[in-house]
Amino acid sequence: MQLGGGRQGGVPCSHLELDVLNEYELIRKYRCRTCRAVMMCACDRERGEKFLPHQLDKGVELSTQQRIPVTHGFQPNTCRACRGLPATPTPLAAAHGRTSKIKRFYWRELQFREFELLDAAGVPSHSIEHAKVREILRAQALEEIKSLHRTAPKYSLDTESEAAFLVRLPVDVLHLEAEVLPGGDVFREDGGSSRPEEYVSGVLQEKGFEVILCESRPFHVLFAVLLEPLIQDRSDAKVRLVLFGERASWEATGVSATQVTTFLPADFGTSGYSTRRQSEIERFFNVALPKDTRSLLVQFDKRTDDAFALRQYLWAHRDEDLSRARRIIEVLPPEFTLTALRYLIDDYWANYLGWPDLLAWRGPSVLFAEVKLSRDKLSDEQRHWIEANQERLHFPFKLAKIRRRESR
Repeated sequence: MQLGGGRQGGVPCSHLELDVLNEYELIRKYRCRTCRAVMMCACDRERGEKFLPHQLDKGVELSTQQRIPVTHGFQPNTCRACRGLPATPTPLAAAHGRTSKIKRFYWRELQFREFELLDAAGVPSHSIEHAKVREILRAQALEEIKSLHRTAPKYSLDTESEAAFLVRLPVDVLHLEAEVLPGGDVFREDGGSSRPEEYVSGVLQEKGFEVILCESRPFHVLFAVLLEPLIQDRSDAKVRLVLFGERASWEATGVSATQVTTFLPADFGTSGYSTRRQSEIERFFNVALPKDTRSLLVQFDKRTDDAFALRQYLWAHRDEDLSRARRIIEVLPPEFTLTALRYLIDDYWANYLGWPDLLAWRGPSVLFAEVKLSRDKLSDEQRHWIEANQERLHFPFKLAKIRRRESR
């Protein structure tokens, strides 16, 4: 197979071995391992030139966020589909409004179909005044992709069963039995009801534990506040000014009332950042970060204001998350806090989700707990955290499973 392009030793290169620069770009760029030419697949030409012309001259390398010039434009038979190979799924992480597997696996197809429907209706893709029409067309695109998946699936949505996962990665399970109400609340012995997390908190408290709701955001706060001087180090040549919408007003109204600025490295949150800054990270952890709880709390309090914009950027802006983050420092052994920070900075966007629901402690003993009703399954992000915990974090952890009991 001959693709137009670069030369290797005076002979035209066939570009037989190609790597995707970034699987999460809509118009993907491919780099030849032999001649290093960068190109796009000809099957993306029409929609790329019509909908995303500003993305055709450069690609953004996923691991480093470096902008790489496209040297060879559109070339035939470049992507896997055009080469007759099965499509490789690249699902997005679950997020608000994007929890279904169809939305996560078919995100690229959905976006292109939305572009096409909006264009046919003459509606600008980011028009606020056409928000209702955009919502209707977005729903239409989703139904079309669902229908396509039923009749001719492009991706397999099958994942390892939870039973197989828990056999492969044995986890301590706290088995509980309770009456579960239709909405998912759990009936308590005192006649009231509570969310499953609150119910398990009560069970742990009866065993002498103190408990706080944990999940991921307090750890995003810890990351932003304690590592702010490292991340926003102005001597880092890749640090640049970033502008974004203020988060609290957006959550309340869907529109950001003001703009926030902060400084971030261009490769922030990637594994490439931690590789590039390895020596600076080691120095910061060895010299700048305290190793005892009292000093960590002092630094946390001292840096909170300086980290305001970074917390905003990471959606770690809520006061309750700030309070819970401080409580986590008080409760966790300091080496656990430092381990969590290292885990996050190694590859933030890969590791920032999936933290357990609860943090419990009784004296010096601590316990993380993920709460699930018997019918509920672990998300991909929760599985990722559990696997990382087994391999590198080594935090005490239990999976609390509430089995449904017959109604009274």
